[in-house]
Amino acid sequence: MQARDSDVPRLVVGISRSPASWWALTWAIGEARRRGARLVLVHIFRPRGVSLRDMDDFFTPELRDPNADRRGAGFELIRRAIAQAAGQLPRDVAVERTVLPGRPAAELTQLAHGGDVLVLGSRHRGWLRRHAPGSVSRACARRADCLVVIVPEPSPSALAAALPADTVSGHRRHWLPHREQRMAS
Repeated sequence: MQARDSDVPRLVVGISRSPASWWALTWAIGEARRRGARLVLVHIFRPRGVSLRDMDDFFTPELRDPNADRRGAGFELIRRAIAQAAGQLPRDVAVERTVLPGRPAAELTQLAHGGDVLVLGSRHRGWLRRHAPGSVSRACARRADCLVVIVPEPSPSALAAALPADTVSGHRRHWLPHREQRMAS
């Protein structure tokens, strides 16, 4: 990780497979442009333990990272989240991509501190599931010593906004955020 400039604010964005994290990334990109802040895009994965089958690989002369494939998948997930949220990042926004092993709430709150802003998405859920324990965004909001912004995923009915009718073809157009093919979760 690079040395930190204390005068440049950071927006630490948690990236997961959830579309809610794509909405959080969209919000963070706009906020980074307004503030002149640096984006830190973070994906946290659960590390794989060493099993008896992996012991032969573990004791070979060349030491192999048992989580290398998960790190690669994490960077690919960040790339796809950027493509889903914005198509591409603006050139005037500095970006750092990080993939770490561990527990999401603990790692995110350790990474974002002081004058940073931790940006997380929250899935559109029912009342009971939203208040159930286990939410990363709730755990981060309790633990963090910095500002935490939780961006809710909009309800499906709020996604399509009708635009004025096209006078040439007579069709209405609907606006949706930039999306490539939907990625399989």
